[in-house]
This record gives sequence, C-alpha cells and structure tokens, in this order.
Amino acid sequence: MQLPGREKTEAIKDLLSSMVERSEAVTALLISREGVCVSKAGSTESLNSTALAALVAGMFAATREVANIVGEEQFSILLQQGEKRHIHISLIGERYMMVVVFEDYKRIGRVRHEARTIGPDLARNLESREKTKKEDAGDISVPEFREYALNLIDRIFVVGEEDDASSGPD
Repeated sequence: MQLPGREKTEAIKDLLSSMVERSEAVTALLISREGVCVSKAGSTESLNSTALAALVAGMFAATREVANIVGEEQFSILLQQGEKRHIHISLIGERYMMVVVFEDYKRIGRVRHEARTIGPDLARNLESREKTKKEDAGDISVPEFREYALNLIDRIFVVGEEDDASSGPD
C-alpha cells in the first residue's frame, strides 16, 4: 500500500530528474516559500539542501520587496551567476520555487527552457498533492486526535516514571 500523495511525490521527483538530465544541470530542488525542501534531484550529496532552501526562500522574499519598490508585484525568475556555478530560481505556482544549480553558463537558455517546460506540470502535481493532504487531514476528527495525543503523552510519562522508580534512591 502506498501512502497518500506518494505517487505525486515520485512524479515531482521524476520531473526534476528529467529536467536535470535534459539541461545538464548539477541539481534541482523544489522548495516551499517557507524554506522547506520538498524534493530534489541530481547530484545532491555535497549540497546542504536544508540550508539552501531556507536561504533561497529568504532571498526570494527580499526580492519580492525589491520588485514592489520598482512597481512590480514580484519577479518570477532570479538568476545568480558565480565563477563556477550558477543558480536559476523560478516560481512554481503560488507557494513553491524551483532551484536549478548548473555549471556551464552557456546553458542558461537550456535551463530556462526546461524550467519553463516542467513548471506547469510541477504546479499541477503540487496542487493535486496539497488537495490530497487536505482530504487526508479531514479524515481524523479533533476528538480522535486529542484522545490519541493524550494516550501517547500518558505512555511517554508512564515509561519515564517506571525508569525513575526502578533506579530508586541510592
């Protein structure tokens, strides 16, 4: 049995992987505006995706304010150029950003094209995934969750008390 939304998560990862392959990028990440890494593809072993996601989210929020100052609602694409590596960041829907790290700056056109190509598919998968999460969240009632949580807390503290009682005074 697959977990709800698991197939959508795999579809998102597959889209990112195919984008990395076609654009010859190093890696691609999908992050939320809150700075959480949702999915990643490509070479990510040496990449601190948690830190990158949080920093990119902050950078995008700051850039939105810059856009407002110059009379735009927001900029939909950011590009950072380094000596060896470059980053292309694009909005996906209302709540997500795709971060593509690539090395050959001559590939910027290819990266932009591939990002624009998979953007709508990612947005559809994310929207469907969010809808599934909301439906699944509605399955558990507040009283049931409250009872579950209280029982869990009781079990935690009972175990803790037994450990304390068994050690006894010295």
